[in-house]
Amino acid sequence: VNHWAIPREIWKVMEEEKEAKARGRLTKKQQQQQLDFKTVTGSREFTRATVLHAVTKLIATNNQPLALADNSAFRNSLVAMRPKSTTADLPSSYDIKVHLHNQFVKHMKALKEEIMVRT
Repeated sequence: VNHWAIPREIWKVMEEEKEAKARGRLTKKQQQQQLDFKTVTGSREFTRATVLHAVTKLIATNNQPLALADNSAFRNSLVAMRPKSTTADLPSSYDIKVHLHNQFVKHMKALKEEIMVRT
């Protein structure tokens, strides 16, 4: 088909359909589109810092009490996830409080710098 004989609007639609088929987003029936999901694997490294950050995030975002970190059932569930962990590897409520405070201060400093840059 000669492209110069086709109106521009129709040609544009034809090109978009051609690109969609080339990308493989349309199924054979061309009724349902498939989403392009990419599998991303996170870090699986077990360190004290990652556990501290994860537990702090859990407590802060889910409105949990700081005493959750000292709860024996919670600590046992952390040990069940990684049996090689020792008591020193598990964060206490004091560790979480200090980490949460430090993260808050760091965030506030970043916000202050961002505001200063904008003005």
